[in-house]
Amino acid sequence: MARESMSNLDLHVWVKLSNSILGCRIDNVYAIGDNIVFRLRGGASGALLIQPGTRIHLTKRTGMLEKPQGIAYSLRRYLRESKIMSIEQLGFDRVARFTIGSNILYVEVLPRGFIVLTDSNNRIIASSRYASLRDRVIKQGLEYKPPPLQTLNPFALDVDIVAERLQAGVDIVRGLIKGLGLPGEVAEEVTYRSGLKPDIKPDSLSKTDINVIVSELRKLYLESLEGKGYLVLIDDKPVEATPFKPLRFTSHSIIEYTDFNDALDELFSRRIEAIDAELEAEKSRLEKSLREAMEMKGKYEAEAERLKVIAEAIARNYDIVNSIVECVKLNWRSRESNKCMNVVSVDYNNGYYDLTVEGFNIRVFYGETPQDTIIRLYREAGEYMGKAERAQHAIEGVLRDLEELEVKVKARALASKIKTRRVYWFERFRWTITRNSILAIGGRDASQNDSMVRKYLLDNDIFLHADIKGGSAVILKTVRVKPTVDDIRDAAILAACYSKAWKIGYASIDVYWVYGHQVSKSAPPGEYLRTGAFMVYGNRNYLNNVKLELALGVAIDSRGYPIVVVGSKDVVSMYSKVYAIILPGDGTVDEVTDSIREKMASILDKSEKHIALAIRREDIRDKIPGNSRLIKVNRGMGETINLDIFESI
Repeated sequence: MARESMSNLDLHVWVKLSNSILGCRIDNVYAIGDNIVFRLRGGASGALLIQPGTRIHLTKRTGMLEKPQGIAYSLRRYLRESKIMSIEQLGFDRVARFTIGSNILYVEVLPRGFIVLTDSNNRIIASSRYASLRDRVIKQGLEYKPPPLQTLNPFALDVDIVAERLQAGVDIVRGLIKGLGLPGEVAEEVTYRSGLKPDIKPDSLSKTDINVIVSELRKLYLESLEGKGYLVLIDDKPVEATPFKPLRFTSHSIIEYTDFNDALDELFSRRIEAIDAELEAEKSRLEKSLREAMEMKGKYEAEAERLKVIAEAIARNYDIVNSIVECVKLNWRSRESNKCMNVVSVDYNNGYYDLTVEGFNIRVFYGETPQDTIIRLYREAGEYMGKAERAQHAIEGVLRDLEELEVKVKARALASKIKTRRVYWFERFRWTITRNSILAIGGRDASQNDSMVRKYLLDNDIFLHADIKGGSAVILKTVRVKPTVDDIRDAAILAACYSKAWKIGYASIDVYWVYGHQVSKSAPPGEYLRTGAFMVYGNRNYLNNVKLELALGVAIDSRGYPIVVVGSKDVVSMYSKVYAIILPGDGTVDEVTDSIREKMASILDKSEKHIALAIRREDIRDKIPGNSRLIKVNRGMGETINLDIFESI
């Protein structure tokens, strides 16, 4: 089974060999799908690629770099031009800590791991996602706490400790995994190198066996620190990349690299290529199965029809056939039945004969009456029709599989195309479009609120904010058209839903609005405005009880790219192919994200199903304000959304 992520040994080795990265400056930060790419300036060969939950390594395959959003945008903002001062592994586990300038970056390559950026006091500035977990909370402003870590280095243990810890497993391999915390591939390799059978019980090991195991552990560890990498191919598919030569795979293809980074890069990059190849191979297999099933169905139906026609011919010529049957019966013992009229052959040993009627060759078994033969032929025809029906069911199953595969192929192709989509300036903020095509933008955090108001709020624009401390400042841009009350209400949805009220679980909240000239970033004499705070002068206009109901949909822009849009139900349903309605609730952001994607794909026609699947999971997740409840998923009107008109605002 192909490796899904780096192991604790992989990360340990990578950190030990990362000297070329130390001292480099981060030239820029980009994204490739869910991957973060750091362009480095200095001695490193290649860019630094980080994929939470999966890998960290240098890569020469940067491909189509995307303008950063979410965590990538925060990393660009805080880390650009900063120097990488140090890289450490936490304990002996799959968590790395980068000290970059005055900030700290944590990368977890554990399943569902996080990328977390903190300040020098370890307070969270940004994360790839936020969550309340059983043993920690990942939230802005809180201190970052890693998951429970393995602190023991299994390669530095003495013989007695290894012997004791091996008892944790029912066999030697599982003892190495459970007792010592070794990755599965390392446990299997050490067992192989030790000359021991994998299923041997730990309590049956001799002291000599334990000594051999410890010796092989240390040899493997020292070999891993040499910096080489080895890629294992089975049936030309990459299954494993290790910093040691996997001797247990010597019967397969092993490619050696002088740099472990290159082996990791090949493993994960070729896995993507292998998936494409597997899809094509699966398509060919299904198409072959379809042809065979259709061919068999045709044969079964033709044979059933032939038998029915013969039975009908016997019925029309019943008297003639009956006389032939009587003649055969009379001459059977003398073995002269072949002399009877229309009999073309006789098989006395197997008890049947062939006769012709109306040009049909008919097989009749000795002792059968014409009526018996007719009944038998209809029964056999029915059996063939049953086979034809089963073949039809098989055809329908293959067609369903082909349809699902076609959706996957189209989704992957569209996902690749989406990576080339132009990202507009306002997409780094929260944004929506009102029913009269007016752009509204909102800050993702206090810092964005601050910079957004400074740069984009004009005197005649409308400024909105939920009547609660903590939330997105929203600007309704009025350059092109004067907004109506409905436009202001559409923008108010953004202010309400992306406020603290959602996380508290309110059903509704008042939202006030004022004109841009009423908002100032300058504090009165002797006072101080914190980041994200504003002075509002004059009367405030209130929209009371704005419902915390957010519509989230998949729309198609004027260039044919699918994008995720949010806002009021009236607007989102107008532009979206399919949309969801969410309210504050108990479902985690990840749970609701997965549920939305699944239900969106299920509700779309087969010709459009791939559109929902092509959208990055992160693009949906990023739009969900917090723990939520999915109310419904509906088809929208699907009007094309033109974002170009807002580029010059």
